[in-house]
Amino acid sequence: MKLNYPSVNCLEKEILFEDGNYCTLPKEYKRTSNQKLISDFYNQQLKKHKGSDAIQIGTDPLGFDFAILDYMCYVGLIFIGEKSSLKNSNKKKYPKNKFSADYIESRLLEEYDLKNINKFVPIEIFSQSLHELRGLNSKISGHVDNLMNLTDEENWVERFDQSEESLKKIYVSSRLTKFILDNTRFYDPDYINSLSIDTQFKFAIHKSVYKIVKIYQNDFVADKTEINLEGKTYRSISGEREYFEILIKTLVENAIKFTTDKRINPKIEIKELPDSSVVIKVSSYGRLIPTEERKDIFSRSYRSSVHKNVKGTGMGLFIASSIAKLYGVVISYNAVEASEDKDIKIGWNEFILKCTRTIK
Repeated sequence: MKLNYPSVNCLEKEILFEDGNYCTLPKEYKRTSNQKLISDFYNQQLKKHKGSDAIQIGTDPLGFDFAILDYMCYVGLIFIGEKSSLKNSNKKKYPKNKFSADYIESRLLEEYDLKNINKFVPIEIFSQSLHELRGLNSKISGHVDNLMNLTDEENWVERFDQSEESLKKIYVSSRLTKFILDNTRFYDPDYINSLSIDTQFKFAIHKSVYKIVKIYQNDFVADKTEINLEGKTYRSISGEREYFEILIKTLVENAIKFTTDKRINPKIEIKELPDSSVVIKVSSYGRLIPTEERKDIFSRSYRSSVHKNVKGTGMGLFIASSIAKLYGVVISYNAVEASEDKDIKIGWNEFILKCTRTIK
């Protein structure tokens, strides 16, 4: 089983370094002059930590970070936020190998469990079950649309508001399940790299945004967050509506999750510009993302240091930026400070979508 990140495997008579599914092994590990130094180092590390159920992280002689759990070891990584002259050089050469240490620890635990479970239960069983579950949920969603008479996009808003509360809950549960199942596909690099959209379709931007807000405000969570939606657009965009809604859903979910002051609701603002572009701004109030981390915001597995205690995969903003490109949408981040105390960075974390390819 090939691991998702570059790794080293200590065999009886040799040490093997391998590429990962998500990024490749830096060429420094393949350089002949480094072979003895790096092989001796990891041979010692793996022997020392074999059998340990605690993750150990560190930096190897080549200036790359590593993470070890028992006999599994990720190598060739660059942990975000740590600084040294050698690491700074590596960051420029290998931007795809930059990750949050917390994220890598989580992935190592998952892969360790998966690798050990796979000895007894073939992974194909899970993938087949997932495929069947997606198909079943699609049928449920279709029947709920018919029950609520939501198949007509033009009257979606009115129909939804007029529906019984129990039907709204069924609709929301089927849609949230669909998002969860769809999102699993985005963790496969081959899937997201080969993704394309059919531009023969078009849909109303405002209705898609409104739909996501309605879904989250009718969620099952007892203390569900209210979302303030302001502005209006009458313009549409070409492409498949489902992926655009995943994009909006990701940003809204991100805003709900990282609103640290629950007294101030997340907000969405929609604005039409004179050049016919549409701006969608999704904002949450709380601790601001540190300045030095902002360049990594849309990187795969990015986790902000100020939100490291909040559960997450670090994939949300990477997925959002990947989908945005398909629609010609520019996605950016802006921090608006709201505190007079310069030692406490509090304010609005704003994620801004600029849709330039709009139509009437």
